[in-house]
Amino acid sequence: MLNAIPKARSSWDFSLHALDGTFVAGVLLSGGLEPGGVVALRDGSRYTVRGRGYALLLETADGSEVAQATQPRLFRREFAVAHRERQYTLKAISWMRRECGVFAEGRQLGRVFPEYWLGRSAQVEIADEVPLVLQAFLVWLTLLLWKRASYEMAVAPPYG
Repeated sequence: MLNAIPKARSSWDFSLHALDGTFVAGVLLSGGLEPGGVVALRDGSRYTVRGRGYALLLETADGSEVAQATQPRLFRREFAVAHRERQYTLKAISWMRRECGVFAEGRQLGRVFPEYWLGRSAQVEIADEVPLVLQAFLVWLTLLLWKRASYEMAVAPPYG
């Protein structure tokens, strides 16, 4: 299990830590609404997240694609993620909660969920069979969904 901790109160940059407090990865979302960011692992490797058409790509420094995420249905909190030969799905567990589940081949491999109802810190429980770089990318995608939802709440009128 990992803990995702925001680096500052209003920042969308997070650190992923093991339960013993050891730094595992950094997950950085771009400042605007456009998707983009960085995933940085503890071993020093850095990956860039950028949008291309309707896809979000996780790429190495030399531009090699590591994973690709697409939203199969507009207005759904869900991503189809391709990594190597395997397909994953990241989707909201409930329309009322921010918890997202990670699925592959018809079984749940884990979840990303808020530590507290209104808090931004999160807990990450994803099976070890999922590579760390992909776990960090799945956290990045979950945070993107949360960021979009918080923006929608901020700009939407409270009643009709």
